[in-house]
Amino acid sequence: MTVRRPLRSRPLVLAVGLALVATGCSLGDAPTPGVADDGAGPTSYRIAPDCPPPPAEPPAVSVDLLNTYLAETDLPAWQAADIGARTQLSDGRLVWVFGDTVRTDAYSPQVVSNSMLVSSGVCAGQVLPDGDGPIVPDTTTDLDGGGEVVHWPMSVVALEPGHEFADGETTDVLVVLTARTRRGGTGNDAALDYAFLGTTASVFTVSAGGAPTLVESMEVTPDDASLDQVNWGAAATVTDDWFYVYGTRQVEGSFGRELHVARVPVDDPRDRSRWEFWDGGDWQADIGSSVAVLPADGGVSQTLSVDALDPSGSAGFVAVSKQDGDLGDFATVWSAPAPYGPWTQGDRVPAPAGFDTGNLLYAPLAHPEIELADGRLLVSVSRNTTDFGRLLAEPTEVGRPVFTEIDRP
Repeated sequence: MTVRRPLRSRPLVLAVGLALVATGCSLGDAPTPGVADDGAGPTSYRIAPDCPPPPAEPPAVSVDLLNTYLAETDLPAWQAADIGARTQLSDGRLVWVFGDTVRTDAYSPQVVSNSMLVSSGVCAGQVLPDGDGPIVPDTTTDLDGGGEVVHWPMSVVALEPGHEFADGETTDVLVVLTARTRRGGTGNDAALDYAFLGTTASVFTVSAGGAPTLVESMEVTPDDASLDQVNWGAAATVTDDWFYVYGTRQVEGSFGRELHVARVPVDDPRDRSRWEFWDGGDWQADIGSSVAVLPADGGVSQTLSVDALDPSGSAGFVAVSKQDGDLGDFATVWSAPAPYGPWTQGDRVPAPAGFDTGNLLYAPLAHPEIELADGRLLVSVSRNTTDFGRLLAEPTEVGRPVFTEIDRP
């Protein structure tokens, strides 16, 4: 894939929920399938296949070419998955994080809650931990009402290593923001029972050409199953000095969601005391002071992308999302001169929600690092189906993201 270095809902997952009821791009050497760990943290990670370094002069690409590459990619531990948030490493490789992921039936379980790919040019490799489970382990815990806690990635950024990672080998620090989600409970509808509890930040270190390795996970917000809480981490982007974290909030009576924004210095985003939230006129330390920078009426999806393409320009920050939430029928772009706005709506392209057909389209995300020959903005749209049996039988046809394009602001 062609890359350039920038300035540096959970959507409805009905099909995977049904799995819990029903079951009570290049080719390379396939990894040996294994059984996923049950809540145990992995100790090492590997990439399979191991891709060559990115080309110094990437060729021009088109949406059709990228969709062909994606359709021809055959990775045993990544047959279908949704979301696909991405960031670029200092060595030019792209890291992609996904939510619920379907693998071949050689793996048990066949569906894991998250996964990661690393791509270089047109080669993509699976990042696999010890035990071949999810890259961020599920949390085995007893909750009121039963169920388990899983981590669904929403966004990812790459930071320069700070002093605690100044080991001479670490070239990048990845921060993956996940939706800590209670899945399942008791009763007949347990498999379709999902509740966002809070945001977790998982930190990975990466060496040049190496596999991302998880070093720690920490709660950004505490457990709270309130439907109207802000889902922090729905998008994230980085400028020279600031790490911006966006959150979305469900509002009663609206299909769309509000958009909120916080910031923290890039030198130590783990220091919660340094986080600030936009209150409509200034940045404040009190999380309760956060106000919406986009309203819920005509608003965004639970998960979206925001990129700082040119922070000093009039369209420096670019957001891509379904308009009117995950039930909307259009992928839309907004731009703003500042991380908090004012936001101006731009182009939009059809992305029918698909509840009338059973073929779901949701969570459009921009990928500005990959340059298109026609100069437009590359966007991926997640796909899924309400027929879980079909998802397992035809994962590449109905469960992989599809690329489209939209006019740049």
